[in-house]
Amino acid sequence: MTNGKRRCLVLTSELNTCGGIQRYTRHLIRCLREIYGTDAVRSVSLLARSPRNGCATTPTLLDKMAFSFQSLHEAIRWRPQAIVCNHIGLAPVAIALKRMMKVPYVVLTHGDDVWRPVSRCQWEQAAMLVSVSQYTARFLCERRGVEVEKVWIIPAALDPELIASPVTEEDVVARHRLAGKRVLLTVSRLDSQSRYKGHEQVFRALAKIRRHLPPCVYLVVGTGNDRTYLERRAAEFGLGDIVVFTGAVEDNLLPAYYRACDVFIMPSLTDCEKMVGEGFGIAYIEAAAFGRPAIAGRGGGATEAVLDGVTGLLVDPQSVDEIAQAILTLLTNDDLRQRLGEQARARAQREFTFDRFRQQVADLFTVLFAEGSGA
Repeated sequence: MTNGKRRCLVLTSELNTCGGIQRYTRHLIRCLREIYGTDAVRSVSLLARSPRNGCATTPTLLDKMAFSFQSLHEAIRWRPQAIVCNHIGLAPVAIALKRMMKVPYVVLTHGDDVWRPVSRCQWEQAAMLVSVSQYTARFLCERRGVEVEKVWIIPAALDPELIASPVTEEDVVARHRLAGKRVLLTVSRLDSQSRYKGHEQVFRALAKIRRHLPPCVYLVVGTGNDRTYLERRAAEFGLGDIVVFTGAVEDNLLPAYYRACDVFIMPSLTDCEKMVGEGFGIAYIEAAAFGRPAIAGRGGGATEAVLDGVTGLLVDPQSVDEIAQAILTLLTNDDLRQRLGEQARARAQREFTFDRFRQQVADLFTVLFAEGSGA
């Protein structure tokens, strides 16, 4: 299946930081190397250095100039047959390389990256656009005018190492004193641009129903510039004793947190006009793979990641009452929680495997390389 003659240059905003886009890109690179050979892929990152706290920083003008020069240098020296941009903001560099070298480029699209207006030529000159969800794909076609045939839907895949990890929840239970308690979990960035993920709404809901709940803990996994603000808000709602901010958690320890929780919760608000929301939400699927149901916002790509009444519950992300009722329902109804969790696990294992992702990537690049001469 390998073909050493195929070469692909991947342009990334950042590759080694936290986040669904970065993990998706790493999976894509891994697939291409498995399909075409270990030397078939090279990458250039806009933020090549390690950002503070493991999260992305804003690139400087110097970063952008260095990225453009390095991309050009790598393309001229290595002569790739295809270019991949993991963010639409990198398309201008890909357009320049396309014009100079007659090589097609593909753009990976996720959610709020495409809801922000950009020059139309960045879509039009791409050979293909890859969407993580049907929701994002529809937005591209209906609101950005992208031809339907140019859009490929390839949902994110579960990381095989994450699912196969033998790490147990024992250390997490001991560290955060979870024994005998129900556990809610959110895994996400904690920055001011990600407030749409709904941490504050969960605080409001917990404050409203706390006296009706069994002993519980809300674990907030992640880091970013909004952590101090969220800690203050949790305290203001009187939840300082049940909301635990864990900070950043390494990928190899995430399975322990998923196993330690009873319900995954992230009631994200999706509003394209405000350019916020979930294009998909791989964390919902990761929780599902460990047999945990999710509470998600009703809207955006989250409705594809969580099936209402099947693998979790969808709520109005602006309704504290709905969020509160969903929490109460799942934390007090053992049979329902376990049933939804098992259905979530079965779906994750069936529809979001790495093997399926790799086959979809193989199909995409077979077509791309076949049409490459017309770049």
